[in-house]
Amino acid sequence: MKKIYRLLILLVGIIALSSCSSSKSEELTDLIQMPKQESPSITGTWRVKEVKSKKNSSDDQIPKVDDLVYIDKNLVAIGDSYAFPPVFSSKYVNLSKYLKNRGIDNIKVAKDKSYVIINASQGQLFSKDFIKQSDISMFYIVNDSLISLEKISNKVDSKILNSYSKRASKERMTNPEGEEVAEDQAITLGVRERIDEGSDYVSYNYYTYLIRIKDDVDISYKKAYNIFVNDKDEYWSINANCNNITNNYDEILAFPIRIKDKIGDTSTKSGYSYKDINLNMRINYVSNEFLSIDYTSLINDNPIRKYAILEMKNLKEGKFLSLQEFTGEEDSDLIFRERVLDEANSNFKNFDEKSIPFDNTNFGIVRNQGQWIFQSSIFTGDGEEFEQNFFPMEIAIGSQMLNKKSGKDTKDSLTRDQVRNINAQFKDYHILSNGKYILIQTPDEILIHKIKDNLIDKNPIFSIPTMNSTTIVSIDEQSASSAENLESAFTNYNEIIEEQR
Repeated sequence: MKKIYRLLILLVGIIALSSCSSSKSEELTDLIQMPKQESPSITGTWRVKEVKSKKNSSDDQIPKVDDLVYIDKNLVAIGDSYAFPPVFSSKYVNLSKYLKNRGIDNIKVAKDKSYVIINASQGQLFSKDFIKQSDISMFYIVNDSLISLEKISNKVDSKILNSYSKRASKERMTNPEGEEVAEDQAITLGVRERIDEGSDYVSYNYYTYLIRIKDDVDISYKKAYNIFVNDKDEYWSINANCNNITNNYDEILAFPIRIKDKIGDTSTKSGYSYKDINLNMRINYVSNEFLSIDYTSLINDNPIRKYAILEMKNLKEGKFLSLQEFTGEEDSDLIFRERVLDEANSNFKNFDEKSIPFDNTNFGIVRNQGQWIFQSSIFTGDGEEFEQNFFPMEIAIGSQMLNKKSGKDTKDSLTRDQVRNINAQFKDYHILSNGKYILIQTPDEILIHKIKDNLIDKNPIFSIPTMNSTTIVSIDEQSASSAENLESAFTNYNEIIEEQR
């Protein structure tokens, strides 16, 4: 929090100084310019020299030998997948660990050898890591395939640049913040379905919907088991397993799709799971970094429900993050405790501070009518005197991560009341990044409506039936060629159990 205060003071100072300036507005405009991007060290035309893939690999994203890769300060293009213009960043990594984490085990490298990785990206449209070996040699990874490249020219032909420039002008549009957003969209919705088996037992299943929107009349969806998450060029599968003896969901599993055939092996599974036979857990939120759950414990006589956040790629540690660890702010836990006591004072009569247990890991992420929010719980008493209350938490750090703005003013101007006026039964909604469509979830459907001039069309143009009580636990969007790649991967790596075109 101290960092935030210092930042606010700095911003106030900057505003005060700028207000005292006598510069004319046009002079200020001349000063505010986008920095010129220098040509990256991997600029040039590259040829695919070798493709090392696991057996039976059928990924459409994998190029063929002799295919060309173009890299320029204004373009990075691999066939139909491209960034125009790209943003470059670089870092040093231990190559052995990097390859191991990406599932590449057919290349021998020294354990202490580091290489430069240059990332080229453009928002949700494109992202690739290039590992530079020399001035004329590098490689990148697609799922479990390694693509070796050799340089054949130090530049990219102007005809190539012009062709992708024209293509981008047709396929993509620019929102007010200057971010490229394509018309062609692919959305993955991870959901938790609740099934009431009887008066004393409820079961949960996890699925992912892949929704493809090319235009108003070309919309389709596919449904598959488990939560399917896109992490750059790798895909992960997440699920909760039920204990056949206790009927509790006591194990969370999150693993890269590339090891799907090995996950049945106990030693492999243990590296990608968190298990506690005393807990009954539900997944509430999944990203490519974090996984949030709520849980009850068999150890407690009272039905105490708590929340937790874990690092998705480090489940085996079984570590629930504290608020301070999650935010990186020294005062977070102290403020959290004060918030808990305030909530207890508002909800419990004549409470004793000592009777309110404080757990700095008892917070999580849940979906709440169009937004992700942080939530916690408090309890007091025992037996018939037991009371529990759930409350939302305002966490300045992290809110932007959870609810990223689309860049379209539609995202901010549309309100819950507008959604409610269209459908009084709405449970949740999501506005697409291009600001042209909105998904509205009702108790038994997911509806797609068009948006025109910041108004939602009354009649939906597409619907997806949801037979059981459904809660959204993850949302991801990809555009243009990335949308095609996502759909291809979703189809190749999952068992499709339902679809409609």
